[in-house]
Amino acid sequence: MKDQRGRLNAQQLKDLSDELAALSQQQADARQTEIYIRMTPQEIKDFDTRKNRISRIYVILHNNDLKREP
Repeated sequence: MKDQRGRLNAQQLKDLSDELAALSQQQADARQTEIYIRMTPQEIKDFDTRKNRISRIYVILHNNDLKREP
């Protein structure tokens, strides 16, 4: 639940941070594997889906930072 200023609560921030860390690790693993084995079409789709989710999380976190009190 967001506060009165529309900011995420501590648990939401932790959940997004954890998700971001896990997705980033999966991306790194996929890139490392691709050095030796070409990605399948499904792996490419999964990679792109993770990339898009990572971008969305960064936007959410950035927007939340903008709502902080000065």
